[in-house]
Amino acid sequence: MALMNHSSYSRPRLNRSSLIVPLSNRKFIEKAHLRGADSITLDLEDGVASNAKADARAALADAIPMVSRGGAWIKVRVNRRLDLLVEDLRAAVIGGVACIGIAKTDSAGHVRLVAELIGELERERGLPIGAIRLAASIETPQALQRAHEIATADMRLMSIGLGSLDLAAACGFEAVPETLLYPKQMVFYAAKAAGLECGGFIGSIADYTDLDGLREVIRESKKFGFRGGGAIHPNQVKVLNEEYGPSREQIDNARTIIDLAEAAFAEGKGAFAYKGKMVDKPVIDAARETLTLAATIAEHEAKVQQLLINEH
Repeated sequence: MALMNHSSYSRPRLNRSSLIVPLSNRKFIEKAHLRGADSITLDLEDGVASNAKADARAALADAIPMVSRGGAWIKVRVNRRLDLLVEDLRAAVIGGVACIGIAKTDSAGHVRLVAELIGELERERGLPIGAIRLAASIETPQALQRAHEIATADMRLMSIGLGSLDLAAACGFEAVPETLLYPKQMVFYAAKAAGLECGGFIGSIADYTDLDGLREVIRESKKFGFRGGGAIHPNQVKVLNEEYGPSREQIDNARTIIDLAEAAFAEGKGAFAYKGKMVDKPVIDAARETLTLAATIAEHEAKVQQLLINEH
């Protein structure tokens, strides 16, 4: 079979925010679709107690249509331990799941094992091969040193990210932006070199009450290229969506740059000045990306609004 590149697989389009919802909490599941997150991460791992994991798996199939009613795409986070992983995948490789989140990813072999198990289940169940993507979470110093190997392990991968709290605990440092910048950048560059997205921001989602602090962290993280993150509380979702989407000023600037670029190209110019700065191809490409993202967000939000109207 011919080797496929990442674009050969389905890729969810919008991922400013992903609300993490434990599958053991029925109340959270019932309301998740109202929170406005671009994606919902149904958690079978740390958010579910050991004695509740079997019931959480059993709840998964019914949870998917419930949480996706608001237009979110679905990721399922699975356990690291092999016996739990196998049972998690048996429950999670079903229609409606777009991505499997690999917790505590430690090697390329770990990723390939999960990919192989998913492929076998897809074939067995008549699901489209490759429809379910992978997102790997790097959470130990050993895995951090293997970030590039992990990022290039399998074509199902759509993103890799850093588990900030887990890495901080493993290394004995405080999970604050100053200490997380270097490891976050290591994972970010490994992701970009492999053509993947890099989830998260340069901070921790643990303090869900400090929304102003979260907003500040996201604004700083955007400067380093991060474009989306997870949320453990619904209040964080609104901040993520606002900050990881382009502002009205950014959209207006992008439109002006594109208009000026078209005029410059018509005159045979490849670069021009705007607001005292030189504008050439990289800046023009970034402006196009801003407008594409703005259009995608507008389309998504219109769809969400219609879905919620139809529900009532």
